[in-house]
Amino acid sequence: MEAGNIIRHLVNKGMVPSQKGRGRRGYRNVPRTRTLIYQKIRGFNDCQLIRHLKAHSFCEAKRCIVVKQRMNPKIRRSLGLTGVPDRSRLSVWKKTYSDLVTQVFNKLSSIIQMIIPTELLIIDSTPLVDEEDPDTKVGFYSRGAFKGFKTHLSVNQLGLPLKAILTTGNKHDSPFLPELLVSGKLALADAGYDSEANRKACREKGAKPVIAKNRRNTKKRRWTPKILKKKRYIVEQFNSVIKNSMDKCWQNVVGIKRKISVVFASLSAILLTAVDSIINNKTSLREFSRFRI
Repeated sequence: MEAGNIIRHLVNKGMVPSQKGRGRRGYRNVPRTRTLIYQKIRGFNDCQLIRHLKAHSFCEAKRCIVVKQRMNPKIRRSLGLTGVPDRSRLSVWKKTYSDLVTQVFNKLSSIIQMIIPTELLIIDSTPLVDEEDPDTKVGFYSRGAFKGFKTHLSVNQLGLPLKAILTTGNKHDSPFLPELLVSGKLALADAGYDSEANRKACREKGAKPVIAKNRRNTKKRRWTPKILKKKRYIVEQFNSVIKNSMDKCWQNVVGIKRKISVVFASLSAILLTAVDSIINNKTSLREFSRFRI
């Protein structure tokens, strides 16, 4: 129930715009967006979410659990739902509400940046392997070729995500660095981001660029700054956290729009727990696992 309360208080009308136009509303923007993020914060797949949203009672005569076709009232009030969405409806929401889920993540990121000054910004990408999706492309990373998508992201010194972009696997990392920047003291990136344009973009954001030298650019031995060697583990650790939190669920949806919803709902869920930790003066800002089943 605590996860539902966090969703209700933080994902509200100030973050998600209300629907415009006339006619029957059905499920509104705020409950839909809340539901997609709640699904990730609890670690449910679509079937588990639907079962969770339905009320359960124990039948003494049949000695079994009976599922009633009505909403669990506590979760209903938290999320603002008026019924139990089916799997096809959830699939449609993931496709049509990717922009709203991304918007929620960006606003949560701005809250984090206001509360916690960005001392370090570490930038990296991580592959999301998917052999079946027709939108996938073949790309390359440190372990070789893969078919799927890439999550490009930047995290702060605490390992909290501040910016993210999802692309097909064939996109090179370097051009996305300017979009991943926020104001801070240092911007750290590996040799894949080595370019004068990226260094200039960092300076324009007020951050000192600390980018490893790529020997293909300099014709000399590859050089990595000491602070990058020391702090790079933060973003690598977060790459593991986000993949574990999604548990390969990006492979259960088809199309880059739905995958954007899945990825940004997971990122939003992690930031929601971080904001809740700050509000309640908890020592750890990464308590995502406490809501998992």
